[in-house]
Amino acid sequence: MASKSPWYYIVHWIRLYFGAHLLFSGLRYAFTGYVPNIPGVGGEWVNANAEIYLYQIIKYLEIVTGAMIFFNRMPLLGLILEMPASVNIFWLNTIIVASPEMPRQYFTGPQELFLNGVLLLAYSGWMAAALKPKLEPLWLWNGDKAYKPDVGRRIVD
Repeated sequence: MASKSPWYYIVHWIRLYFGAHLLFSGLRYAFTGYVPNIPGVGGEWVNANAEIYLYQIIKYLEIVTGAMIFFNRMPLLGLILEMPASVNIFWLNTIIVASPEMPRQYFTGPQELFLNGVLLLAYSGWMAAALKPKLEPLWLWNGDKAYKPDVGRRIVD
């Protein structure tokens, strides 16, 4: 049995950590209704999101994407779905709320964006077909054809 590259294990540990982090965050809200007390305009924004149920949707999405990433079931889709929330958390924690009174914000925002970004990069090879400049339509049920060498060319049945 050939040994795998250390990067294989590093990426999987990062995936497990990020998935567990998202699951914990989402499940903590689902079981306790915990909304962090954030000072200033950032707190007003989070409270406004909670009043229109956007905060709740994001927390339940964290449970779904966290499970997808942690259990390695459609992890790329989970990472893509979580990226807008990661950017939002980074922006809110690092730019809007960051203050000496809340030093955790300096860690939380960059960590979220870094982990999501590194994992997207690690799984980016699976996006190769989507990044081609010109593609023909390919229905989901014909997705097996995407793995053929002619991917991107005209597909003839």
